[in-house]
Amino acid sequence: MGKTLAALGALWLGLVGAPSAIQAKDCPGPDIRQCRHTAPKGQLLNNANSAGARVWTTNCGQPNTAPASVDALCEDIASCPAAGAFGKFLGSVTGNCRSKHFTGYFGLDGMTYGILDWTAESLPATLAAYGARSSTGFEKTFGPLALPMVKGCLDPNWVCQGNQQGRLMCDAGFREAFARGLNDAEFQKAQVDLALQTYERRLKRFASLGLKTEYGNTAMVVVANNLKPKKDFPECDPLAWKQACGAKAGDERSLVDCMLDQYVKHTCRGGSAKASKERSDEIRRMFANAAPSEVIHPSAEDIVGCSSRWGATAKP
Repeated sequence: MGKTLAALGALWLGLVGAPSAIQAKDCPGPDIRQCRHTAPKGQLLNNANSAGARVWTTNCGQPNTAPASVDALCEDIASCPAAGAFGKFLGSVTGNCRSKHFTGYFGLDGMTYGILDWTAESLPATLAAYGARSSTGFEKTFGPLALPMVKGCLDPNWVCQGNQQGRLMCDAGFREAFARGLNDAEFQKAQVDLALQTYERRLKRFASLGLKTEYGNTAMVVVANNLKPKKDFPECDPLAWKQACGAKAGDERSLVDCMLDQYVKHTCRGGSAKASKERSDEIRRMFANAAPSEVIHPSAEDIVGCSSRWGATAKP
């Protein structure tokens, strides 16, 4: 089974004055597509939602969606000059800080949580980021569970099994500990670390498009979320949008607006016309009256400094 979570906490506690050797990037998770099963192999449900699309949910009576409400931390970051383009990314991808929350935790996909609606495949990285932020908080919250660890990371096979059996939402002990962790200031700051990694990774992913403005690059970082794969849907490749909008190449703002129109036209956000338009509208709204920022690569501590309300957000 490898080291337990408690043993890992002891390791971190022993590194006085030094950063943890275990970082989020060192802790890959399972492929979530392999971790969702109905009975008899698993305990998840796969029923049609109100729009007729089949979705994976838990069956234990815990919430499978989260109500819309304002996340105060997200609002602080989205409006903070020090957060720069990252703040605009966060505001756009969370529906103006109303559809995703630092304390969010519900049963979609077996487990969905946090400010970017991560699923179980991000759980090992999330716990590693929390441990790097606060070894004592990590040990207090998760140590008693003695979860299985492999090379200092939460065992991805255990995560996968737990997800398909619904335990990551339905096991009372795990649910209580995880919900409590989500309200810990250091756990919330660890989410900033992960979200910033996602933002930077997507900037690199779309660098070949050659966009020069904050608007263009941030828009691509936002639409990457739940973007239909280009190998199956070539019309949802941002390069294809740029080529289709070649006549607008002389003005990047007009070019990117045209690219967003292509994104909506081809229902590139998960195949949903409504969701694609909503995401495009959020990007345009975020930039409508905002002054351009020269802060493209803020540090996590710059972002954390945008709010004094860590640990004080209300549950959505």
